[in-house]
This record gives sequence, structure tokens and C-alpha cells, in this order.
Amino acid sequence: GGGVAGGCLAAAGSGIEVYGVEPVGCDSLARSLAAGVRVPVAPAPTIADGLRPSCVGELPFAIVRNTLRGVVRVDDDEIAAAFRLILTELKVLAEPSGAAGLAGALRLAPEGDRQRTVGVVLTGGNVEAALVARLMAPRSGDLTREGAAA
Repeated sequence: GGGVAGGCLAAAGSGIEVYGVEPVGCDSLARSLAAGVRVPVAPAPTIADGLRPSCVGELPFAIVRNTLRGVVRVDDDEIAAAFRLILTELKVLAEPSGAAGLAGALRLAPEGDRQRTVGVVLTGGNVEAALVARLMAPRSGDLTREGAAA
């Protein structure tokens, strides 16, 4: 947990704002930043299974603790909407964990603000065909991997 944000900060240096994004209920990074020490959580079910660490990593936390602009918590509906947008508009198959970054950016973006350059890291294609079909279907209810298998 926290590795992508730490990598962005390390690579980009100063002059940019980097936000972390976590699924609701899988927010070890946000809780750790608030507490000033690493805080473990019992991760909740989410379609973004790559973002379910029980605790933010020691090295990433050391990198981001004083430099990360903030952490955005997104729910599975927001992640699913971002996943659909990436697949239909960009023609890129990113896993739901990768789509979480866009979900966070969309949540942060003020309506009509065109003056900022925003970058979003899209990661991985580790997504099962059944979950892709479920995410692309009209409003399907339970979006978790467990629900996709049902």
C-alpha cells in the first residue's frame, strides 16, 4: 500500500501535488497519515482487490507521510464508472485498482476547471472477463469479485 504514490513523488520531485486513492474501507494509508504511524485495517470487500493491503508499506509510508497532498476514498460505484470510462473512451483495459486513480481524480476535479494539468497512473490489466462483463453491464448491483462470481 502506498507504493504508486511514493513512486510518483520520488520520480517527480517537488512542484506537483500527488494524491493517494483508496477504496472505502481499505484506507490504511489515510488512517496512517492521520495518526502519524502505520495503522493496519481489516480490508473491506472491493472490486479494487489490488488496493486491499492490511497496512500501508513501511517504505512507501516513509516517502509519502510528509509529502502526499491527501488521500481520496472512492467507492466501488465510482471505481466502476471510471473503469467503464477508461475502457470505452481510451480503449484501455486497466484493472479496477488502476481505475481507482481516475475515480479519485474525478472526485477532486472542480466542475469546469480546465486550468490544471492532471496525470493519472493507470495500472494493470489483472481483471477477469466475468468481472469486465459485470462492470460493463447496466447497473448490476453487487460489484465485488465475490458478486461477480455469483
